[in-house]
Amino acid sequence: MRTFETGKRYGEHAVIFEIVKRTAKTITYAPIHHANRFNECRKEEKTVKIRDWGDREVFFTPSGETVEA
Repeated sequence: MRTFETGKRYGEHAVIFEIVKRTAKTITYAPIHHANRFNECRKEEKTVKIRDWGDREVFFTPSGETVEA
């Protein structure tokens, strides 16, 4: 099963999500705009519930994006 790990970055579009901390049921993430560029911008951290999709974990952002581990 693929799980979220603290300190790793997930995502494939303009916004990348870095996992700041994790509990059994929730994660805290920080959205990063323009990742790995000179104008990288880290936004406010948010806490969301982790969902189990069988072989992987996912979470949903308030803006409606689905992020898979």
